[in-house]
Order: sequence, then C-alpha cells, then structure tokens
Amino acid sequence: MAKKNNAPAKPKLPPEEALYQAVSLCRKAGALTMGFDAVEEACVKSKAWLVMTASDISPKTLQRLNYAVGDLVDVFTMPLTQDKLADISHKPVAVYAVTDRNLAKLCFDRLSDCGAIKNEEDMSE
Repeated sequence: MAKKNNAPAKPKLPPEEALYQAVSLCRKAGALTMGFDAVEEACVKSKAWLVMTASDISPKTLQRLNYAVGDLVDVFTMPLTQDKLADISHKPVAVYAVTDRNLAKLCFDRLSDCGAIKNEEDMSE
C-alpha cells in the first residue's frame, strides 16, 4: 500500500517575497553581479542574461544603464527598494545582473508574477 504524503502544504509567498528569494538565491550561487560598472562589464562580455534595477534607482542612472546595455540585455525594474535589497548585497545597490541562464529565467518568472514585466498583449490596450 502506498503511503500518503501528510506534509502540510507550503504557504504561497507574496510575489515580491518570491522575487527577493530568487535574487538571494542568485547571490548564494555566485551568479549575481552588483553595481553599475560591474553589470556594464558583464553585459559587454556577454556574461549577463538579465539586468534588474531597484525601484528607487535614480532616473539618470536608469537612463545611463539603458544607454550602455539596453541593446545587449533586457533591463527590468524590480518592485524592491535598495534598502530591502541591502540585506542581500550588504550595502545599497541599485543595479544587478544575473549571470546564470536558469537563475535568470527564475528571476524573469518572478518579475512577471510581480507585474514588473509588461506583455505585448498588455501594451496594446
């Protein structure tokens, strides 16, 4: 007779918390590049799969980032502030790049769940 799994179901995390955990996983796996110059270098060397920014990034920095790497890698704004992300980076950082393909897909999915990524269908309205 087969055993039944009596383990309680895990509570579903809020989308922002799931994104935070995905970014933390990237950091622990050594696949997270932090800081404007380091992210720019990773993009130019084709090591970055995804670039994310904190929600409170300055408009000028975001403009510089899009100019520098916008043609190379997709740049998305996370619904997380630099203060929240400081627990991961150990200091306030506004620009992050994921250098692992599978972890970039995980972060992309979490960004989609948060509503940070607009689909083409949403933009046509």
